Amino acid sequence: MKKLTALFLAMFMLTGLSLQAMAQQQNSQQQQGAQQQQGMQQQEMDMDFSDEDLEKFVEVQPALEEIREDFTQRLEEAEGQEAANKLQQEAGQLMVEAVEEGGLDVDTYNNIAMALQSNEELRERVDGMM
Repeated sequence: MKKLTALFLAMFMLTGLSLQAMAQQQNSQQQQGAQQQQGMQQQEMDMDFSDEDLEKFVEVQPALEEIREDFTQRLEEAEGQEAANKLQQEAGQLMVEAVEEGGLDVDTYNNIAMALQSNEELRERVDGMM
């Protein structure tokens, strides 16, 4: 009887793991579909940035570079992963504040940065503003 109970328990656990794996695979496929849709939306948005937003993007770059330089040095000197994580969070918060103080929301800043990677015409517009 104990062997039978153990067998049923093992089968139950395997079935549970299989169902969990199938659910994870389905979630992964849904995420990939959402990412592809987001990528298509991003391509459509590439040229929807106003000159004003692009100028704000350019103007905030020196402040962000200063934060990057400061925290790169501090991260190299950090003792332990916990200290490094804390510094990364602090740097991220300062960057968010710099972007927002520059008149952009973080999503717009990130969208411009992503679009610059793939859109030559947009890169030329931003380069002309620097």
